[in-house]
Amino acid sequence: MKKILTFCIIIACFCTSVAAQKSILSTQNPSEPPLREMRAVWLTTIGGIDWPRTYAYSYETITLQKAELCRILDQLQQANINTILLQTRIRATTIYPSTLEPWDACLTGNAGKSPGYDPLAFAIEECHKRGMQLHAWMVAIPIGKWNGAGCRNLRNSYPNIVKKIGDEGFINPEVSGAAGYLATLCRDIVSRYDIDGIHLDYIRYPDQWRNIRNKQQARDNITRIVRSIHNEVKRLKPWVMISSSPVGKYADTKRASSHGWNARDIVCQDVARWMDEGLMDAIFPMMYFKGNNFYPFAIDWQERSCGTIVIPGLGIYIMHPREGNWSLADITRELFVARQYGMGNCMFRSKFFTDDTKGIYSFYKSTFAPLPALRPAMSSFSYLRPSSPTALKVSFTTNGEASLKWDYDKPINLVSQHDSHDSYTFNVYGSDTYPVDTRKASNLLAADYHNNALTIPHPGHVVYYAVTATDRYGNESEAIQSYSRPGLPPARQGHKKGRTPLRVSDNRIIFNSNDAPAGAHVIVSNMFGAKVMTLVANRYKDNTTYVNVSLLSAGHYQLHLLTKKKHKHHLGIFSIPPKAK
Repeated sequence: MKKILTFCIIIACFCTSVAAQKSILSTQNPSEPPLREMRAVWLTTIGGIDWPRTYAYSYETITLQKAELCRILDQLQQANINTILLQTRIRATTIYPSTLEPWDACLTGNAGKSPGYDPLAFAIEECHKRGMQLHAWMVAIPIGKWNGAGCRNLRNSYPNIVKKIGDEGFINPEVSGAAGYLATLCRDIVSRYDIDGIHLDYIRYPDQWRNIRNKQQARDNITRIVRSIHNEVKRLKPWVMISSSPVGKYADTKRASSHGWNARDIVCQDVARWMDEGLMDAIFPMMYFKGNNFYPFAIDWQERSCGTIVIPGLGIYIMHPREGNWSLADITRELFVARQYGMGNCMFRSKFFTDDTKGIYSFYKSTFAPLPALRPAMSSFSYLRPSSPTALKVSFTTNGEASLKWDYDKPINLVSQHDSHDSYTFNVYGSDTYPVDTRKASNLLAADYHNNALTIPHPGHVVYYAVTATDRYGNESEAIQSYSRPGLPPARQGHKKGRTPLRVSDNRIIFNSNDAPAGAHVIVSNMFGAKVMTLVANRYKDNTTYVNVSLLSAGHYQLHLLTKKKHKHHLGIFSIPPKAK
């Protein structure tokens, strides 16, 4: 009788779990994008598999290497990605000039050789130009082949913290010097760079480490390293976000079994303890699973978070036919469920995203995240709130664009104040109703902007504007509103044809053929002037031509004609509204 009762309970629990999962999986329709959401990618440098694809050994190749990164960042910005996890420490080798570890070979083809510039400083600057954060992704425990450049250097400099397993080298988490060494590495980066975060990868016991006798002691060893890094970073710059990418399942849950592979019991990552003690500002669990191997564990992370920001890492690479051939729907369901539970998302890896594997980039850009989003505030410092901008002024250019300027008590000077918590970014909102509701994502025009002036396309009707300030912790100020009616831009009041805001009808913009002749190349740029795509003008009717803008996602754009002499002639500005839900 007891066996029958037990069996019935198991069946009932299973049915309840299945019903819950079906309910979750039914969340496939796009919901209103949130105003705050961490949207991230892992940008891998090991072997140059995401970047760089060109070795730097001359002025020309340095320029090409930089241009490659800028193209990637432009694509990510256009998809409203707001956080880049850039692989900075690879296998005890780096992509920045370090006094402790050698240059990685991904930059020049030769380990230990300088590329002739500082890639980390360049990446930070380019991310900040685009309103994106850059977090230094640090591979912690593995240090590569035993005779590789990184491992060999560390064996010579700090032999007591290195352990050999097979033909690989690892930092030994069981010796006291390991925590101090890794903390010193992170402190060095934070002290020298305007970094937004330190992202710890492989902060765990290696898979090859067999027969861990005392699992609790092993978890304490890893936690000691995490605590040392946290304390060193926060002592120097408390606004720098500390995050990690643990194994995707924390432990067995009441909802599902981890099937013998989890963070706590197998590789000794006590992530729940890290979150409970405030050692993590965010976690990016590597949830490269689907179905019942994903949903119960994603919810489990959120329930254990203690206010820590949770960003599930999605294995979009598995959609590639050679990797697993998942369908696009496998990933889109996970995106919507993560959003439903208040979590962000992180793509592994960047190239599979920007290559539009099975349409993931197109879907993300046009359907899932057509609007920008602010990053979540760090919960440990959410009681802070910066002062509001002042003296917001709105005027119009002869091109029919809105020119916004505002003041702030502590003016931005990225050269001299970039290491200060007193440096702020700004968010610009717009709406045809007053006051502008800064709680609505659909009103957000620019996020984490680094200057106190912005010129943007005007939609051609009365719009009110508002500006807020964001501190380094992600806390947003009250808004300064444009109190007077801005009215219509001069282009609507009689400026010459071609300067007026352009009208989009049936995904087409129509021109007089004198303005854009058939066959002409027309460049579409975003509000920051970054090129989005090039279109070709097609013949339409008598003396008219058109360009098709159906591939563009929601947003504001500028249009320029590329003349035969390669000069850019401004045609106007236009807006594409979000798709109806």
